[in-house]
Amino acid sequence: MSSSAVALPEEKTKELTERDPLYNLVLFDDDSHSYEYVIKMMVDLFSMSQEDAFQVAYNVDYNGEAIVKTCGLEEALIGRERIMTYGPDPAVAESSGSMVAAVFEAD
Repeated sequence: MSSSAVALPEEKTKELTERDPLYNLVLFDDDSHSYEYVIKMMVDLFSMSQEDAFQVAYNVDYNGEAIVKTCGLEEALIGRERIMTYGPDPAVAESSGSMVAAVFEAD
């Protein structure tokens, strides 16, 4: 008889049905970054299409915030860090830094 452990059926079921929670990476609006900046940032950092990146820029402008992506916690935290270190908008004189983003557990 082998000494290696064999997973019981209920353990396998638990492993397959439990999922890690999902998190929203949320970008917040401000007056020191242009649509073009947001679009370029979304394309550069998240490989979004121009159309999807424009939708994020529009939602940020119209709603004051936009969900950039819904994903696992580690990926969301990395995305937040990348947004918050992207730098100022060279097209806006009063832009002195990156945009602000946060991570929230998805509903």
